[in-house]
Amino acid sequence: MPVETSIWKISQSVEKVPFIPLALESKLQAALEQNLEILDSGLMLIGRQVRTENNKFIDLLAVDDEGHLHVIELKKGVTPRDVVAQALDYAAWVRKLGLEDIQGIYASLQPGKKFTDDFTATFDAPLPDTVNENHQITIVASDIDPGTERIVQYLVEYGVPINVVSFKHFQVAGEEFLVRSWLIDPDDVTTEAPATKAKKEPWNGQDFYVTFKEQEWRDWDDAVKYGFISAGKGRKYSRMLQRLQPGHRVAAYIPQVGYVGVGTVTASAVPIKDFKFVIDGTDQKAQTLTFKATDALHDFDDPDLSEWLVGVEWQHTLPREQALFGQGLFSNPYIACKLTDPHTLHELAKRFPQAFQEGSLTGDTASS
Repeated sequence: MPVETSIWKISQSVEKVPFIPLALESKLQAALEQNLEILDSGLMLIGRQVRTENNKFIDLLAVDDEGHLHVIELKKGVTPRDVVAQALDYAAWVRKLGLEDIQGIYASLQPGKKFTDDFTATFDAPLPDTVNENHQITIVASDIDPGTERIVQYLVEYGVPINVVSFKHFQVAGEEFLVRSWLIDPDDVTTEAPATKAKKEPWNGQDFYVTFKEQEWRDWDDAVKYGFISAGKGRKYSRMLQRLQPGHRVAAYIPQVGYVGVGTVTASAVPIKDFKFVIDGTDQKAQTLTFKATDALHDFDDPDLSEWLVGVEWQHTLPREQALFGQGLFSNPYIACKLTDPHTLHELAKRFPQAFQEGSLTGDTASS
């Protein structure tokens, strides 16, 4: 079952903030259409009310940075059986879409825009060679009823890529907040179609690849010294860091240099202005520190353009000239993505043993 979510306001007294039912047809759908980061920081909207071959309409159709399609359907008060059957029907149609189909849908729903161009602009990476190899179904609800929960959990156990996300609506001092809860941890829901499972290694739920492109505002020595990984100069870059959560293991890769460090995420992504640097056991702000990167504090008061940092405890780092680099190692232009390549993981374990030995993810080994 999803974890029950409550919010408490602490002032002179402790008061529970009341939950306010939210009409899915209005605010929630509008919020999703405006910003899909509410569901996943790595999604681009293809279109809303996408017509299928059966003259039905998918609420929202999106694509992620790996080219997988996402069917997003709002529950809208229908019965559990109906909403799940409807979503599965849509997915059966979506799985047959080729690149030309997707481009056509996008052009019809986003007049004057090109799918390939916008994909590259959104993810700062070229479209993968294979698009729609796999797909994901997400049912959005204001709450998760027992019937929907039973059906979805059964389907997931048998490998169907489906999940349910619920949102609670809170209002505090005139401001409105949405709080998200997944029925099943998204990392536990496969997006691998049965026919393709043999082609790709499953993700171990732990390892991420992160591109650390050095610029005048970003330097590897600073990342090692202060314990972070970063991206910035636009939300299309920095938002990719939001998939990194405490406990994940990250392998930092400098383009044209190689892998230079492996560590454990200790804090989620925030703008550099809000990042807590711990120096000799004391929290400090970025303005008080000296960085080797001459423009590390660029766009400091603008969270859309400033550098975003993820806290990392580095278990094992290398200087640039000793980086792990070579043919056959995984690399791509994405800021952050799941690392599944067994050869790369094997080589990382050999070159960065302190980060892969037992207990390293709980801080039992020291950084080098």
